[in-house]
Amino acid sequence: MQIPFGEWLPDQPEHGMKGANVATNVYHAMGSYKRFPSLVSYTGTSTTGKDAHGSGSFRDNSNTVYNFVATKTDIHQLASGTFTSRKGSLTGDDTDFFTFTQFGQYVIASNGVDPAQFYLMGTSTNFANLTSIQTSGTCPLFRVSGVVRDFLVTGNIANATNRIQWSGINDITVWSGKQSDLQDLPGSGGQIVHITSGEVGYVFRQNQIVRMDYVGGATIFRLSVISPNRGAIFGRTVCQDNRRVFFLADDGFYEIQGDNVVPIGVEKVNRFFDLNLNKAYSDRIVAATDPFNQLAMWLYPSVNNTNNTTGICDRIIIYNYATKKWSLAKVSASQIFPQFVGAYTVELMDIISENLEQINANLDTDFWNGGQMFLGGIDGDFKAAIFSGNSNECELETAEIEAFPGSRTNIQGVRPIVDAEATVTVKTRERLADTETESSSSSMVDSGINPVRQSGRYIRANVKIPAGTSFDHAQGIDIVASKAGYR
Repeated sequence: MQIPFGEWLPDQPEHGMKGANVATNVYHAMGSYKRFPSLVSYTGTSTTGKDAHGSGSFRDNSNTVYNFVATKTDIHQLASGTFTSRKGSLTGDDTDFFTFTQFGQYVIASNGVDPAQFYLMGTSTNFANLTSIQTSGTCPLFRVSGVVRDFLVTGNIANATNRIQWSGINDITVWSGKQSDLQDLPGSGGQIVHITSGEVGYVFRQNQIVRMDYVGGATIFRLSVISPNRGAIFGRTVCQDNRRVFFLADDGFYEIQGDNVVPIGVEKVNRFFDLNLNKAYSDRIVAATDPFNQLAMWLYPSVNNTNNTTGICDRIIIYNYATKKWSLAKVSASQIFPQFVGAYTVELMDIISENLEQINANLDTDFWNGGQMFLGGIDGDFKAAIFSGNSNECELETAEIEAFPGSRTNIQGVRPIVDAEATVTVKTRERLADTETESSSSSMVDSGINPVRQSGRYIRANVKIPAGTSFDHAQGIDIVASKAGYR
C-alpha cells in the first residue's frame, strides 16, 4: 500500500487530508520533495559583526559584481570573502532597514533616516549623499525606492509617508524637470513600505497596493489602485522574480498577477504561519526569490527562536510557484537574498580558509567561478553564506489514514520511497480523540524495508533522512500491513 507524501498542508486537519503533516528542510518539486540545502559561510572570520539591515547584489555593464550589506551604522561591500565599510556613521536604529536599488550604473541605498546614498559602479570607492550630484530640484529623503521604466521612483518621503516622487527620465541628478514629479496617494492606505521595479511598478502601502504605468505627457504615470484594503505588513515581506511579485499581508500570503491579487496561502499555511511567527519581532521577516528553482521564501523568527534580540531568524517558509506547494526549512540567519558572486582563485580562497578541506561551501559548485546568481544570505554568525551545503535532517510525514476502513491495521514494515537511507516511526491511535502511540525508530535493512511492528485503526508514518545525506526525490512510503484479525 503506497501513500504519497503529498502537499504540505498544516492548516488542514491531520486526519483524512491528502497531504503531508510535516515537510521540513525540503522543497516541493513535481511529484516529490527535494532536499533544501543548508546555509554555509564562505567568508571565514571576516564578518560585519552586526545584524544585517539590508542587502543587495548587482552587476555593472562590464559584468563586475558588487555585493552590499548594511547594518544600522554602516554599508559594507562584500568582495573576495571580506567585508569593507563603504559608508559609516549612519544613524538608523533597530527598526530602520535599508533598501538597495540599481539604476543603470548607480546603486542607491536608503533607510529614510540618513540622506539617500549612491555608489557609481566602476568609479566610486565609497557611498556618497545622493544630494551631492543633484543638478536641479531637491532629491528627497526617502525610505524605499524602485526603478519603473526609466525613472527612479522613491516613496515614504520625510514628513509625507504616503508620497511618491520620481527623478527625471533616465537621470537621477534631476528632480525638477525632465518629467520628474511627485504624487501623494490618497485614502487610508497607510505609509508606503515598498516599490517594485520593472516596466510596471507596484507601490505597496500597509493597507493598499497601487499600480504605476508610464503614459507620458502631462500625466507621466497612471496610478491605479488594484488592492484597496490589503497591502504588505512590512516592505521586506515583498519579493519579486521579474513580473512575479509575492508579499505577506495581515491575513496571509499573496501573489500579484497583473491587476489581480491572488491568495496563495489560504487554507494551506496562513494559520500555521500566524501561530508560528514571533510577532514581537515580525519586522525581521525577509522575503527573497530563488528564480532557478522557482521558489519564493520568507525568513522569519519563530515562537521557538532564542536569538530574537540579536536579529537572527530561525525558519524559512518556502513556496514553489511552479507547483504551487509549500514547505519549511530550519536555518540561522539575519538576511537572505539572491546574490551574484565574483570569481575566486586559489589565492583568494586562502582569505577564507588556510585549508581547502575546512571550507564548508561545496567546491564542486559553480559558485567559485563567479558571475552567477545564488541564493544566499547572512548567517547566524553574521558571515556571508550561500545555500549550497548538504541538507540538515529532512523530515516528512504522511497524512493520517485508515488503511482498512472500519478495521484496525497490523503494520509489519514501511518502505520509504526515497533514494537515500532513512529512518521511520509509525504513529497510531484507536480513536481520533486519543493520544497517538509512536513506535521506536526503525532503520532501513538490506531489502529497503524499515521493520516496524505497530497496530492501530488510524496510522501515519514519519520519515527522517539524516543530515548530510544527498538525495534527489522523496515521494512517499509503501506500507507492509494486514487487516487486524487476518493472516
